[in-house]
Amino acid sequence: KISWGVDVRIADCLYEGLVRYKTPSLELEPGVAERWEISDDGLTYTFHLRQNSKWSNGDPVTAHDFIYAWQRAILPSTAADYTQLLFHIDGAKEFFDWRTDQLAQFVTKDNHHNRSNAALNLWNETQSYFTQTVGLTATDDHTLVVQLKTPTAYFLEMCAFVTFFPVHKNSLETTIYLDEESGSIRHNSRYWVDPDQLVTNGPYILKRRRFKRDLLLIANDYYWNRASMKNKSILEKIIPEKQTALLAYDRGEIDWLPELPTASEMAADLAASSRNDVHLQPMAGVYFYNFNCNPKLNDGSPNLLSDRRIRRALAMTIDKKTIVTQVTRLNQPTTKTLVPTGAVDGYAPPADAGINFDPEAARALLVTAGYPDGKNIDGLSILYNSGQGHEKIAQSLKRMWQKYLGIVVTLEGVEVKTFSDRLKKHDFTISRASWYGDYRDPTTWLDLCRTDNGNNDRGYSNAAYDTLLDNATVEIDPVKRFSILRKAEAMMIADAPFALIYQYIQLYVYDEDRISGLTPNAWNNWRLEFVKVDPIHLD
Repeated sequence: KISWGVDVRIADCLYEGLVRYKTPSLELEPGVAERWEISDDGLTYTFHLRQNSKWSNGDPVTAHDFIYAWQRAILPSTAADYTQLLFHIDGAKEFFDWRTDQLAQFVTKDNHHNRSNAALNLWNETQSYFTQTVGLTATDDHTLVVQLKTPTAYFLEMCAFVTFFPVHKNSLETTIYLDEESGSIRHNSRYWVDPDQLVTNGPYILKRRRFKRDLLLIANDYYWNRASMKNKSILEKIIPEKQTALLAYDRGEIDWLPELPTASEMAADLAASSRNDVHLQPMAGVYFYNFNCNPKLNDGSPNLLSDRRIRRALAMTIDKKTIVTQVTRLNQPTTKTLVPTGAVDGYAPPADAGINFDPEAARALLVTAGYPDGKNIDGLSILYNSGQGHEKIAQSLKRMWQKYLGIVVTLEGVEVKTFSDRLKKHDFTISRASWYGDYRDPTTWLDLCRTDNGNNDRGYSNAAYDTLLDNATVEIDPVKRFSILRKAEAMMIADAPFALIYQYIQLYVYDEDRISGLTPNAWNNWRLEFVKVDPIHLD
């Protein structure tokens, strides 16, 4: 279910996939798989797993563990945001649709004499159907064969992403049960944060987790590459107030401040300072604002933002240059496309199709939509997660929309858990958003607006757009494929499911004379097991 960058960073410490990114080059290198072969037609991947790859309890990591984990990611009841990444595997989409249909039928049936047995029978049938349908085979404990539906040039990249990591079946299964009302598989989510239950296969294990206080990870003695690790533990402190975090860093209590909020005044002040421990890194990520595109809001009332013209008008009255020069003060590159410029070799985002700052044209659009001078446009609010500096940008948008369009919006700052939950439920009209690429292909951004994508928080739906993405999936020629994706992106950004603002520049604070092995990169890929920290010598 992981989709937030901070969670991915922790998962990369606790788990290891078939392949990993080598830093700082970001070349793919062996992980659990020591080698692999790809068939000439690009459809069959054969992974050979290390004999010495083990779980943190000493069990061997097997091909069956990957199949089990990938099945969990495909099951509808797991509600994984990245389920569609697995649909590149032959039969995965068919299995997902079949299971979804079976669960729908199960719920409507009222003639089960024993619903518990019926749920178990359906689960057994599901297991059999998965084996018969999905192109995943363990020819032995250490050989995994993956059959793809179509050639996918970035499949290995996805294998390095958290959704494709293995999980330890025996320990997880102790928390799993069948819901006899829905027929779905359920499990106790405490497993993932309980050091006494969680079994992992990465460089670290979870030693302690104190809610909203800290996470303590210690080296996994069973990790196959334990001898190459440069540290024995990582303590992640949870400090919501970033100024407090900076003070703790300056006192020598923290070695590294990652992901400081670049929308905050503190980030701008640090960037402008003469400190030699402040590092700026251009990122393969975009900062933007979501528009709820659903026809109706959660309370059943009509949604004004389902009208493309109103969304475009709002997007056309955001002065992005003012935001990056006077609000964030980091001079991030403004953007008119969802795919960042230069992020993917060979792909040129369709900037010419993007939305320009044009208040006069925006006001004309509102007239055609039946709302001259913004009259009768009410009930709009901007949702953002508080404590990260996002309120400054939200306030700027509020002022711009009132100045140029006569539209008044309210501001809603909430804590991050509430923010995340409301996004998933589409419980907003306008919301702050951002996206970092997960793998080096335009679809890591473009899939965000696919109708049934788990990360489509906007509720945007365009059948023509979905068709173009489907066409790109089966296109083998890379030049033609990128051309299709450019057309799709142009179509989507013209519909304005969001207001694009800038490409990210990330700010980190650490002393590179004392800390080695930290390798900031555009894709947020870290290998923290190779970080070495020298002690602080106080004068």
